[in-house]
Formats: sequence, C-alpha cells, structure tokens
Amino acid sequence: MELKDKVAIVTGAGRGIGQGIAEVLAREGAKVVVADRNLEDANKATEKIKSTGGRALAFTADVASKTSVQAMVGETVKQFGGVDALVNNAGIEGPPTLAKDLSEEQWDRVLGVNLKGVFLCCQAVIPAMIARGKGKIVNIGSTAAIRMTFFGSVDYTVSKHGVAGLTQHLAWELADHKITVNTICPGGVLTPLMEQGSTAEFRATVTKRLVPLGRFCSIDEIGEAVSFFASDRADMITGQLVAVDGGLLTGFGEDLRAIVRQRMEAAKTHGNS
Repeated sequence: MELKDKVAIVTGAGRGIGQGIAEVLAREGAKVVVADRNLEDANKATEKIKSTGGRALAFTADVASKTSVQAMVGETVKQFGGVDALVNNAGIEGPPTLAKDLSEEQWDRVLGVNLKGVFLCCQAVIPAMIARGKGKIVNIGSTAAIRMTFFGSVDYTVSKHGVAGLTQHLAWELADHKITVNTICPGGVLTPLMEQGSTAEFRATVTKRLVPLGRFCSIDEIGEAVSFFASDRADMITGQLVAVDGGLLTGFGEDLRAIVRQRMEAAKTHGNS
C-alpha cells in the first residue's frame, strides 16, 4: 500500500475511468475525495470503495467553476488535513462534428471543462501542496494530446493539447516546491460508455487496425499508471506525457476518415431519433 494515508482528489470519479482510478488509489491506501458533478454517482462510487475497506469522501463539484473547485479543495483540507495528490480526470466530449459545423457553444463547453477545469483544479491545490512540502498532480489527457482524436472533434484535440502545455509549464513552475506534474494519455479504454456507444464489431475493427497489443486498455490499467505517478517512486518524473495505449501511437497513421465520418453521421442520426 504505497499510498497509505496520502490524500488524493480525483475529479470526474463518479463513474468510468475516474471511478476506476479512485478505486485503485484507495486500494493502495489513499484517502480519496470522489468528486463529480453528479452527487448520486459520487456517493455510489464512494460506498463501493468503503465496502472494500477503503476511505473515501463524496463531493459534488463543477471543475469549470472556480468557486466550486475551491470549495472542493477546502473541504478536502478540512476533512483530511491536506492534499497530496490531484488527479484531473473530469472531461467531456461533444458530439463528433467537423470543424466547419462546430458550434461556439460546444467549443466553449469542451474547453471550459477539459482545459480551464484542469487549470482551476491545479491552481486550487497548489497552496495546500506547498504547505505539505510536496505534491503530485496527474492529468488524464488522451492520445489526442500527442497527436489528435480519431473519433471526436477539433475542440477535444485542442483541449488535450492545452493540457499537455499546462503540464509542462506547471512542472517547471512548481519544481521548487517538489510538486510534480505529469499527464497520462490513454488510448482506447473499455469503459461502460464505450461499450454502450459502439458495437463489438467496430471495436474489433479499430483494435485490429490500430492497436499493436490487440485490445483496448482496461480501466484498472489506467488506475495503476496514475497510482505510480502519485507515489514516491515517481519523484523524479515531471513534465511528462505518457501514453497508455497498447502501442496505438506507434502506428503509421492509417486513414480512418471514412470510418470517422460514418460514425459522425450515425451519431447525428441517433441523436435525432
């Protein structure tokens, strides 16, 4: 239990990848604040952690709101005495749309959560980490932070590239305080949402064409990577983007535009049905 008695905040932890990360950190001994916009989801995830002997606190938070984020960090310090690790997992993706059709509203909403939200959470925990004399910030990016999104829109790609730049800048700025900042870039992760939003045939086609290791990542595998970066073993690693993608980014860039456009049309039809 290498995170024993550490205090970790995980945003977007009510379900999916965030919930899996929270569970792994709790299993490693951390006291976890399960933050999510949906309090019901946060409560369910918290109870699951507690049922296995972990320590967790549910908190409702909108990462795009500075007031909400400050309240989340303030409550964490009040309940647990400080913050050792922040995992910026909360993120959204609008309907897949070509740039020429992308609305200003969707652009603002995606950038507001995926980039502004990460910045606000980092800004809020910095004083608490400085008081601790050390800290770990782990951002959940995407392979879109390194290349681009195959299956989303330009707003998502830009937001994740912004997280990459934020990671490197903060790593430099916070090094004197022994606060490390890194970004994990998942490839395809087999979440319940992915299973609901795609067919098994589509997933098999994508992994066969694009993932050298032949499958999508599991949620636990992302959680284990986060646990490593939140631990003392990663004390000399900062400012890095690490892909957990089964080798996706080693590919030769097969042209998937036809498949992606088909998916966009399917999503549009589904949304109107």
